Amino acid sequence: MVSAAVFASAWFSRGAIRDLARDVAEADTKSRREDGNAAIQHEAEILCRNVATAISVPLTAALSDVQPLLDKAKKDYDRIQWLVVVDRDDKVVAATNGAVAGAVFTDELTAKLAQLDPGVVASTHAGTDWVYGTRVESGGDVVGQVRMGVSTAALEAALARTIAEAQQRAERGADSTRSKITLVALSLLAFGIGLAALQGLRIAAPLRLLAHQAERIASGHFEQRVPERRGDEIGVLARNFNFMASRIGELLVEKAHAASLEREMSLARQVQQAMLPPPDLVLHGGIRVVGHCVPASSCGGDWWSYRKLSGDRMLLVIGDATGHGLHSALIAATARGAVEALADADERLLTPEQVLRAIHSAISGIGDHALLMTCFAAVVDPGASTLWFANAGQNFPYVLRRSTAGALDDAQIIAASGNPLGDRTVTQTLRRGSVPIHPGDVLVTFTDGVVERSNPTGKLFGDRRLRAVFRGQRIETPDDLIGLRERVVQAIDAFADGTTSQDDVTFVLVQSEPMVGRMRTAS
Repeated sequence: MVSAAVFASAWFSRGAIRDLARDVAEADTKSRREDGNAAIQHEAEILCRNVATAISVPLTAALSDVQPLLDKAKKDYDRIQWLVVVDRDDKVVAATNGAVAGAVFTDELTAKLAQLDPGVVASTHAGTDWVYGTRVESGGDVVGQVRMGVSTAALEAALARTIAEAQQRAERGADSTRSKITLVALSLLAFGIGLAALQGLRIAAPLRLLAHQAERIASGHFEQRVPERRGDEIGVLARNFNFMASRIGELLVEKAHAASLEREMSLARQVQQAMLPPPDLVLHGGIRVVGHCVPASSCGGDWWSYRKLSGDRMLLVIGDATGHGLHSALIAATARGAVEALADADERLLTPEQVLRAIHSAISGIGDHALLMTCFAAVVDPGASTLWFANAGQNFPYVLRRSTAGALDDAQIIAASGNPLGDRTVTQTLRRGSVPIHPGDVLVTFTDGVVERSNPTGKLFGDRRLRAVFRGQRIETPDDLIGLRERVVQAIDAFADGTTSQDDVTFVLVQSEPMVGRMRTAS
């Protein structure tokens, strides 16, 4: 409404002034401009021809005489703003002060001069000035051009005075209607202000209600709602407000559930980590064992365990349940429990094959779906220099042989596998056997999360890079074996270069104590 009032006032003012000034503007001003332009044009054409005639001879004989002629012509005729003389190559020969290159060489004037005969004057309009030009002829040849800028400032000043006088007469005529226009504008403005005030009150009431309900929601009353009956933007805001209140309540409940689940997952991770052997070195007779197990999420499906047996023997078991997460951790815990139960029953049952069959029986009856686990079990007997093993789908372990120089050298891969454990639909087959193990040799067993660790480009760590970490290492003392584990972890992390692991990473190193270490222990 305020805009309407201002527009109406301006429209009435412009209309009154236009009606009063129309006769003067159309009759007097237009006539004077046409007459003045005609007179100036005629005078300018004569001047342009005179200058062209005066400089025709100096332009071909004495160029130094051209400039004085231009200066005199400009001085004698006050309408001339500037003069420029160019030769037949459009090179400026002489010019008076004030010449503007953009006006002198206009495309329109150049085109006209190219089409006209010598002696004919062409002209273009540039702003409030006219630019005239003609070609200079000497002995029948065109030797150059004269271009001249003529000011129409005097004419425009006279016309401006005429327009000003007309405007003054119009303003005097408009004084009588000014009070009426002001009254109309003020009336419209007052009406608009009143209407805006009413509309503001109509909008403020539901907004106050929304603010009040927002305060109640902030205090925890998420059941509060506001009326949604309005069909305008306030109604849309009310509906969105009610939806927001419902979603906030739901999100808080979901957040509470998520926090509870996170606490439960944290507790489950602590329990699972407690079930794993400690990171410290394990010593049993002539056997050294150290392991590393890091789940990809809060809980994982990888696990490993050992059991000290009579005769300085040791049972080692490493497994990898399908996937990772809470369900995999439960399967891993069940498998570990089966091994512990078998060990508590009778040590003589702790053969690699019997251990894997016990795990298969324990996990194959869980749930409606087959939950699989790859697993490797071995009994290390330094006294017999033998390692008995059984494999159910686990990555091929290998034994790193100790060279005569005392460093780890060749790797003997234990290429024996079988079906994963837990599948009730197939007949369980295991691959078992034995390999010799001599003092100083190192058994390396690992899950697929080690060799399938990827870097940012998607390349896998691989078994060859893993074996390269061991090659040439000298493992004489227990601390050397711990250091070897840390080098493996560092090599995997450096290769991954900060990428998130997609699977659990677990490996175990078992060494039959070298003779040097035994002699040191004996001494």
